[in-house]
Amino acid sequence: MAHVPLRDGAALHVRVLGRGQPVLMLPGLGMSGSSWLPFILPHLGRFQFHLVDFRGAGGSADVALKPGDVFQAHMEDVQDVIAHFGLRDFLLVGISLGGTTSLHLQREGGFAAVKRYMHIDQSPCVGNREDWSHGLFGTRQHELFVKLREIVAVLDRHPHCARFADLPVAARQEAGNTLAEVLALMAGGKALRPVLRVVMRLPRSLLRHVPLPMTRLNDMRTYLSAYASGGHDYRGSLGRDAVPVTVIIGVRSPLYAEAGQALVASAHPRSRIVRFERSGHVPLKDESLRFARELGRFLREA
Repeated sequence: MAHVPLRDGAALHVRVLGRGQPVLMLPGLGMSGSSWLPFILPHLGRFQFHLVDFRGAGGSADVALKPGDVFQAHMEDVQDVIAHFGLRDFLLVGISLGGTTSLHLQREGGFAAVKRYMHIDQSPCVGNREDWSHGLFGTRQHELFVKLREIVAVLDRHPHCARFADLPVAARQEAGNTLAEVLALMAGGKALRPVLRVVMRLPRSLLRHVPLPMTRLNDMRTYLSAYASGGHDYRGSLGRDAVPVTVIIGVRSPLYAEAGQALVASAHPRSRIVRFERSGHVPLKDESLRFARELGRFLREA
């Protein structure tokens, strides 16, 4: 385990396992770096894995998000991790938010030391544009972005509450239904929706102990506002580096259309697309055995 010092004085939790060529793995929103453990264990003899916990999640759960652009902030943290360990000729893996952070890193010239990149279920442009309809939630984006802004408005009425559990019951119920729908979509399972709705109506004393992502209201405001504003457009920088890319697409993903994700591979030479026919947004969960095989193939190609 390592706690990497960051430029703002905070420290990020990073697990370092194995020996050999470095592999930097960036998780999705609310995920812990430990989610990668079952998939990397067979490869510890040839690769050294750096499993990042983003601020607010996993071993970095108590590390507050930096103010301002959350995507820029995560990218700067990753730059600090790369510099701290002196990573060179490393492999990069990013899922969802980790994928966005990777593309942000590339746009800022950070792929110079990357040898290969695996991009898992993420669009290169979160917000829809006149020339782009493959952003977050696809054709439902406007409808759901309005709901995200409504949740933020509820939270903003209670600026002194630190966590979701601290909100008054009426405010929790007002935000709960929409938030449950959004979290269920992000997790890729409709069955989660009724469960989350019940969980979010638990008494405050119980809800504080439920391990839900984004329970801190400042983090929730930051992420909801960032996604509802459409984020960044990385399409213009996709072909900047001659870095081979493996794009893992969950064909049943409710968040990002296959056509939009495929663009990440089409802009790079020697890249390929792997379609997970039975997967939603999280192929690690939906087709874990196949993902293990594909990760192994990606590592061997290096």
